Amino acid sequence: MKKTIHYDKDNDILLIHQGFAKDERFKGNIDIDSLILDVSTKGKIRGVEIFKATNFFKEFKIGRKILENINDAHLKATIKPNYIALSIIIEAKNKKMPAKIAVPLEIPNCY
Repeated sequence: MKKTIHYDKDNDILLIHQGFAKDERFKGNIDIDSLILDVSTKGKIRGVEIFKATNFFKEFKIGRKILENINDAHLKATIKPNYIALSIIIEAKNKKMPAKIAVPLEIPNCY
């Protein structure tokens, strides 16, 4: 498995991809708001693209300067019946900054 981490500062997009095991491939995407999740043929979430990343991580105090100097990142995703729990750890300048995010799979009716 080859891990890929890239921050596009011009477009403010963070990509974290854990890579695929030898016996799995890319199956499809789940697009939710400012996230695109990559799903494997084994039903596992292997990667995430985060658009407007500085806004997305603002509450975790992970700003543009940290994203521009990212050394490593770890992604763990757990699929629940109504949501996907993402755990992202960003490493930059000898610091580890965790972010835990619940991504709803259904959008509630708003009237």
